Order: sequence, then C-alpha cells, then structure tokens
Amino acid sequence: MDIISDVLSGILKDLVCGAVNQLHYPFCFNGFVKELEQEEVNFTDTKMSVEDRVTHARKQTLKTEVMDKWLENANIDAEEVKRLLKEAKAKNNCCFGYCPNWILRYRLGKKLANKKTDLQKIIQEGKQYIQLERTASIPSNTLDILTEKCMNFESRKVTSNKLMEALKDDGVAMIGLYGMGGCGKTTLAMEIKKMAEDEHLFDKIIFVPVSSTVEVPRIQEKIASSLEYKFPENEEMERAQRLCMRLTQEKNILMILDDVWEKLDFGHIGIPSSEHHKGCKILITTRLEEVCTSMDCQRKIYLPILTNEEAWTLFQKKAVIFENTPETIKHLAKPISDECKGLPVAIAAVAGSLKHKEEVLWRVALNRLRSSKPINVEKGLQDPYKCLQLSYDNLDSEEAKSLFLLCSVFPEDYEIPVECLIRCAIGLGMVGEVNPYENARSEVMAAKIKLVSSCLLLDADDESVKMHDLVRDVAQWIAKNEKNIIKCETENDVTLEQSIIRYLWCVKFPNDMDCSNLEFLHIRTKLEVSDGIFERMGKLRVLIITNPEEYDRLWLSTRSFKTLINLRCLVLQYWVLSDISFVRDMKKLESLSLHGCSWPPFIDMQTDVAFTQLKNLKLLEFNECDIEIKNLEEIKRIPLLEELYIIQTGSKHNDRKLIECFNLFSFTQTLQRYGIVLGENFSPIYIPSEFFSCQRTLLVNYFNVSNEVIKGLANKSKELFVGNIEGGVKNMMPDIFEIKGGMNELNNLLITNCEEIEYLVDTDNALSKVGNLFSKLHFLRIYNMKHLRALWHGSVHGNGNGSFEKLEKLQLRDCPELTSLFMYVIAPGEYEVGHSMQSKKFQNLKEVAIQRCGKLNHVFSPSIIGDLSQLIELKIYRCDMLEQIIGDVVDEKEERDEIIEESNYFKTTSIPPPTTLNRNAGSFTLSKLVNLHIWFCPMGSLFETSVAKTLTSLRRLRIIDCGGLKHIVTHAMDALDPSLKRFKCNGCSQLVNISTNRKDDIRMMRQQVNLKLEDLELIYLPQMINTWEATKNTFFLQHLTSLKIMGCEKLEVIFPPCVLRCLPELNRLEVRECKELRQIIEEDLEDNKLSNPLSLQPCFPKLTTFTVEQCHKLKYFTSVSASNDFSNLEFLVI
Repeated sequence: MDIISDVLSGILKDLVCGAVNQLHYPFCFNGFVKELEQEEVNFTDTKMSVEDRVTHARKQTLKTEVMDKWLENANIDAEEVKRLLKEAKAKNNCCFGYCPNWILRYRLGKKLANKKTDLQKIIQEGKQYIQLERTASIPSNTLDILTEKCMNFESRKVTSNKLMEALKDDGVAMIGLYGMGGCGKTTLAMEIKKMAEDEHLFDKIIFVPVSSTVEVPRIQEKIASSLEYKFPENEEMERAQRLCMRLTQEKNILMILDDVWEKLDFGHIGIPSSEHHKGCKILITTRLEEVCTSMDCQRKIYLPILTNEEAWTLFQKKAVIFENTPETIKHLAKPISDECKGLPVAIAAVAGSLKHKEEVLWRVALNRLRSSKPINVEKGLQDPYKCLQLSYDNLDSEEAKSLFLLCSVFPEDYEIPVECLIRCAIGLGMVGEVNPYENARSEVMAAKIKLVSSCLLLDADDESVKMHDLVRDVAQWIAKNEKNIIKCETENDVTLEQSIIRYLWCVKFPNDMDCSNLEFLHIRTKLEVSDGIFERMGKLRVLIITNPEEYDRLWLSTRSFKTLINLRCLVLQYWVLSDISFVRDMKKLESLSLHGCSWPPFIDMQTDVAFTQLKNLKLLEFNECDIEIKNLEEIKRIPLLEELYIIQTGSKHNDRKLIECFNLFSFTQTLQRYGIVLGENFSPIYIPSEFFSCQRTLLVNYFNVSNEVIKGLANKSKELFVGNIEGGVKNMMPDIFEIKGGMNELNNLLITNCEEIEYLVDTDNALSKVGNLFSKLHFLRIYNMKHLRALWHGSVHGNGNGSFEKLEKLQLRDCPELTSLFMYVIAPGEYEVGHSMQSKKFQNLKEVAIQRCGKLNHVFSPSIIGDLSQLIELKIYRCDMLEQIIGDVVDEKEERDEIIEESNYFKTTSIPPPTTLNRNAGSFTLSKLVNLHIWFCPMGSLFETSVAKTLTSLRRLRIIDCGGLKHIVTHAMDALDPSLKRFKCNGCSQLVNISTNRKDDIRMMRQQVNLKLEDLELIYLPQMINTWEATKNTFFLQHLTSLKIMGCEKLEVIFPPCVLRCLPELNRLEVRECKELRQIIEEDLEDNKLSNPLSLQPCFPKLTTFTVEQCHKLKYFTSVSASNDFSNLEFLVI
C-alpha cells in the first residue's frame, strides 16, 4: 500500500509540476515577450559584430564562408523573432475583449521561450567569430595635425588649382607634380589631400612616401597600413596580388606617391592600373620631369619657387619677425631672405636657425650667404644643402653630374648660353672622345635636358639656362668635398688654396698663382692680361678671355699660348691679338672661336703651317672679326672641319670678294653645321653677342651662280637668305638648284633684290614628273623683286601636290610685276570637265603679309591651293589692282588663257568653259582667321558670301583707304560675324553701310544676331547713310564699349531702333564732322505702342564720355522717353 501511495504521490507531483510549468506560458506571457526582446538586442549586437568581422576579413582577403553561413542563418532567425514579437503584441482577447485568449497565449508563450533559448545558443556561436581586439583606425585629420599647411601664396594657389582640376577630371588617371628639391611639393601634396577630403572627391586617400631608394616591401606595408590590412604572406609578388585585390575593393581611391625618383613598377607593388580599376587616381611628386614622362602622367604640373614677396612673408613667419622686432634685425632679415632665392626649404632652415638670435649672428649669416658659404643649421631643421645634394647623387649619368658642377663656375644669376656649355663640356672631355662633333653635342644636350628635368637647371630662354643661387652654392660645396675647387670671383683677386682650383672664373688673375691643376679658366676683364700667366697651366683644357668693352679693344699678347698644348677649346672676344700663329702648336685644339678680334696678316712661312697642323679642329668661328682676305683663305687648309661660323655683317671688304674666296674651299663635304653670314646691312637673323650656333644657315649678298661652293652650301641649308643673285638666271629652280633635290631640307627662305628672277620655281620645261618642292619650308619672305611674276610657273597636274605644304608664314613685299602666286600651264588633256586641282599647298599657312604688289589681282585661288583652314592673320597693303582676296574661277581661266598663249605647245581648247569647271569656293574655309587688315586696295568687296560664312573666328577687322569698297560682303549676316570684336573702317569713299540685309529675304526678318563687337570706328565714309540697315530686333550690341564716328557726311542716324536698348556696356561715344546727322538715337514710334520689355532698361547705363563736334543738324540726343538713360555720364563735349 505504501509503495502504491509513493508511486501515486510521485505521479501526482509530476502532474502538478508539469501543469504548473504549462500554465507558466499563458500566465507569464508578458515576461516571455520582454525576455525575447532583450535577447533580440543582444542578438542584433552580435550579428553586427560578426558582419564587421566579415568586412574586415574580406579587406584582409581572408576566407569568410563559415561566418557567411552563420550570418545567413542569423538573418532568418532575426526575421522569425520579429514575426513572433509582432504576433505577441497583437490583441489576442476573447469574450468581446474582456478575457485573454489563454489558449493562444499558451502556444505563443511556449514559442517565445523556445526562441529565446535558441537565440542564446546562436549568440554564443557567433561570439567565437568576433575579433575581441583590433587596432583603432587612424582618423583622417591626424596627418593634417602633424604636418604644416601651405601658406596662402598666389604661386601655390595656381598650382593647387591645376591639381584639383586634374583630380576632378575623369579622363585623367596619372598626375605628376614636379619641381626643385625643397620647393614645397610634399607640403602642397598634403594640402591637396586635405582639400580632396573636404570636397569628398574620393572614398579613400592614401599618402605614401617613396624616397630615392625604392623599397617595395616598405611601400606595400605603407599602403596596407592605410587600408588596415595585414599581409598573410611575406613574398613580394604574393603580397602584390593581395594588395591589388584589396585596392580594387575601393570604388574611388586616390594614391599620393611622394618623392618618386624613378619609374615605379605598379605591378610589382600591387597598384592596379587605370585600365583595371577606373576609380584609382595616382598623384606623384618628384624632382624629375622625366619621371612624370616615363610614368605616362597625363598632367605634368610644375611647382615654381616662391616670389620675392612670398619668400619674405614665409621668412618672417619662420623667424618670428613681428612689428615689435628691432629695426636692425629687420634690415638684416630682408637681404638674408633674398639670398634664399625663394626656396622654401632654405628659407625654413635659415630663418629657423636665426629665430630669437642676437644681431651679430644675423650679420654673420648674411656674410656667409653672400660669400656662398653654408650656414650652421640647427638640429631638427632640414639641411637644404643635403636636400639638394640628394638630387645630385641621384643623377644617373656622370655627364650630367659633371655638367652640373661646370654650371656653378658662372656668376650668380648668370644666363649661361647653351652653346657655351656645349663647347666647354666637350673641351673638358665630359662626354669622352666622341666623334663626330655632332654626336658630342647630342651627349651634352642630353645631360643638359636631364639637369633641367631634374630642376637643377632652369631654362632662361631658348638659348640659355640659369642656376638657382642655392643650387649653385651646393654644387661648389660638392666640388670642394670632392677636392675639386670651383671658384667664381667677379670682384676681387682670387684668394684660395690655389693649387687645387680646377674651374675658375675671375676678373683679375694674380700673376703668382699656382695653376698646375687648372682645367677651365674664364677671364672677363677690362685690364690687359699678362702674357706669362699661361705658362703655368699645363692641364688647361678650356680658355675663355673676354673684354667686356667690345668697342674698346685691348692688346693681347699670345706668345705664351704656345705652351697650352693640352688646350681643347679657346674663345677670345674683343681683343687685338699680337698674332695667331700660336694655333699651329695646339695640336689637340678642337674648338676655336674669335669674336670681335683682329690680328695682323700671316707671315708667308707661317701661313703654310698655321692651320694644316690642326688635325683635331672640328669647330671654327670668326664672328665680326677684321679678317684679311688672305687669312680667310687659310681656312681651306683645315682638314676635318665639321662646324664653321663666319659672321661678317660690317666687313671693310667688298662682299663679292669675301664670297668669291669661298670658291677655293674644299672642306664643305665634311661640314655638318655652318652659319655663314656675309652681307653688310643684310642680316635678318639674330646673332648673339657671345656664341653663335645654328644647324645650316647661309646669308649671302652679291654672289654669282657660278660659285659652286656657295651653291652647294645653299642647297643643303635649313635657313637661306639670298640677295642680289647674279648670273642671268630667271628662277631659283632649275636655273640655280636642280628640281630633283627640291630643297626639301629648307625651313626658312628669304630672297631680296634679285632683279632678274621672274619665278621662284619654273617647271614649264621639266622633262620628268615634278616631285614635292620646298616641302619642309615654314617661312618664306620675298622682298624687292622687280620682275617676279609668280612663285610657281608651269604644270603640276598630278605632281608636286605636297610642295609648300608645311609653309606657315608668307611675306611678299615690293614685287610690282607679281600677278598671282601660281601660274599653271595646262597641257592637252590635263583638265577635264568638273576636275579640281586642289592640293596640299598652303594647308598649314597661318600668317600672310603682302605689300606693294601692284599687279596682284587676287591673293588665293581656291581651285588650286586647296584649304586655308589654318590661316590666322592676313595683312594686305597697297596692292593697286587687287579685286578680291579669293579669286573666282573666271579670273583663273583668263589667267590660264594668257599663260597658254605664251607657249606654242599648249592649246586653249584644252580648257573647258568656266561653267563646267568645279567651283571650289563653296568648300573654301577661313575658319581660323582672327586678324584681317587691308590698306589702300581698290577692291569692291572682301569675300563672296560662301567664303564669308566660314569666318567664324574673326576677331579684328581693319579696312583703311579702300576707295572701291562698296560692300564687305553681300549680306549683313556675313558682313559682321558674331565673333568679331574690333572693326575699324577708314577712308572707304564708296562704302554705303557696314551691314545690309536684302529686303526681299524673308529669312532675315525678325532674326536676332548677338554680336560680340567691342570696339567700332567708322571714319571718313562719305557715302554711308546708315550704320545698320536692318529690320527690328536684328542686331544686339550688348558687348560694345567704344564707338567712334567721324567724317560720315550723309549719316543721319547712329542707332536705329533695332539697337536702341542693346548697348549696356558702351563706355565711350565720339561723333565728329557728320553734317547730316539728325539723331543719335532714332525713336521707334510703332515699337512704343507694343509691350516691349527692353523699353524699361536704360540705353547707355555705363556711358561715361560723350563727344559731339561739328554736327550742325543735330537737334537732340534722344527722345523724351529715353532722356534719363545717361545716368553715369561724366564727360560731355558739344
């Protein structure tokens, strides 16, 4: 019985407990809801942490499959939790809402309890994926706090604007910022990074210092660190692949690579190219322009040094100079700042070293800077000398390093002629024993280009370079450390450890100086040079002696020059030499330049041996020397001369004699370069005062065509200037030069005063097909040719279409018989119906100037010369028979008929009637013509309408004293192109108006034309009745600022109604001597009846000067309705 009781008791107890547990679900329902809500919060936090871990893992290129599966299940669970909570919070009552639905509570409560338990297990599983510790990412503004910002300098603004423009350009992926070491490239790059971040241009910006030694692992680590990424591998290429994968995850990224010295292999580093990642932009900073080029930078942006004002502002900040700073310190500070020459690194170092220092230290610093001695830079400041030495150390050629040191021998701010550098560098053996001389030139030029691209040299102009003063000091400092003293003393005696001087520039040479190691010596002095000093210069290779007073030549004894047996380059300028026989002892001499010198005639015995001994002489220059004809003849004895420069513009001898002696020369086959200028008052080329150089230039006056040497030189010339050709020739080709060669190397040609020449080229009797002639000619000038009829005469059908195709400038002056540029003889069967003779001639022509060509009927023939779409400027002066600028086909046919009649071989029947010829004027274009100026030409109109429509770029039009001009063109819309800004018309006695619309042309009615005209002058136009004859609302002159009208006797109204309210910018109005002028502004009564919005605007809101003189019929300026439109008038003359 007890056993049964115990069993029943246990069963009853279990039943009660189970019932109580089951009843717990409906009665504690709200508690279950709250517990699940709390667990949902914990679950959401865990899920977000796992998601963050997955994102980080993907950035580390790690596998995330397990976590991805957990998140996938977690998202399902999250949705289920939301559904349960939503269902639990719904109204679940019965009995009309007075009693809870216990059955539903029981079911939901049980589900809520079970889901809570499940969530706890899921949360526990998710926590194992969460990284408990992670290094905090660095805020983007931390670097800005640690680095100094650019000061607000204008020079930096310009560069930063260019950089930001490039960053915003979607078509630019690679940008290069280059400049001298220490000029502020890194600081500016930091500022650009901050600006790009502020404007949210990129999702990620990474700044990576590269430095002169490229360490790929370090660069990879820098990039990875910015991306919060850690490499699982150590091998470079595997890391590169990982890094590339990581970078491609960034949609829009900017990579700033600072201080790049050589081309970087992006693939080796792991940086994706723009082809593989369109959103990746790269900005590099470098000292070398060639790095930008080698890395295919689409934008190369140069950062200059600071201006004097900017440098002084920066110096004051770094040296802590304020208003209360003692005046003595301020007076010292400004010249010290100037000595830093605008280089920020030098300014920061020098100013920082002097901050809060005593006055005596400021004086010491100024003296040291002026004497090119480095100052003591305090610890912690960047040493500008070491900064710039790094640029020198990283030059990859010894030639560039040697040339860099050579440049430092020249004085401060000296503009060094590139030709001087070339000759000196070759003479010093910097490029080794290179033959021929032209190849050595190329080697030096390559070194010079490398120095300029490295910002160690600055281009002063096309022919010279400069060296920054601090860079120059560094070069001399480097040379001193290498035990090769370079000294430049422009004021005092040389006072240095004399035996170790290698390069020396001085104004006064001490007689007792030890020069045993001297290799380069430049003496620039007004004093006589002692003859004995050269006896102690056994190693001297380059000697330059210059007298700065070129019109006061001094005596120079050359006796001891014989001891300079090692000399390679000798330059003597403005001296009276005792003799020149010393050259026979200079067996190694390669370059001899005598400028403004004179010397006595050779002794007979000496002349036989003077130049024949110079077997190494490659360059000879006689520039404005007093040369005896007999001395000049000795040049022919030089066996292997490669460069010859003879400049004689003011010779005391007859030009013919000088030229005739060239016929004796036999070395012309060896010449690679020459510059021969022989002709008094005939020198259109620039001749520098010190060193002359060119490729192949010949200027001769008065030479006979029988001189084969001159003809040979002329035929090979790149620049040819010829005057007074003698020998009975009628043309240059083929009478002087063969047509076969075509003179296709010529770039610049000037012909003048050749009375017998009728044609530049005459192919009338050519027996074979004519090829291209003058195909590389860029500049052609023909002056004072009394019998010149045309540039080209003869047949060119199918031949010579490339002739003159590179011509850019054409000038014709004083050619009274010139009738056209081209006279073509038409052979039987050569012209067919509809045939066009268009060619490439003049297709690159940009500037044309024609003066006093009395018989010229038209300038261009569209059916012959082809396109003029590149023409920018056209000037025509005093061409008395000029009818049109562009000739028509009828004129061309008449020309051909005239030419054909001159030859018995050709027949006029071969030319079809004008109506059957292809008329090319319709396709002719002057779309780039900007300036058109015409003086004293009787033409009736400038262009046909079809040509005028192509004048879309015309900005300046000037027509002076063209008495026959009636119309500019046919229609007004063509007359004043909308792009025209300045128009001046003076003395055109037949001109009726400047713009005319055909009244029967409906298309012109109510058409609005917005003109850009700014300046308009109409002077002495006696037949002009109207300025603009047009219907309403045709012309809008909203840009017009100045208007001058004078001597227009029949003009009645200046501004018709169509322009009444369209002059908002007019500032100056001047009207004189207009006898019939009744109104300045004509009122449109009909328009006043309309609701015209323009009537509310002032006529002349900006007019300040108004002048009216000798206009006796003028009764009032404007109507009452416009009487208040002169609100800003300041000056009124009546």
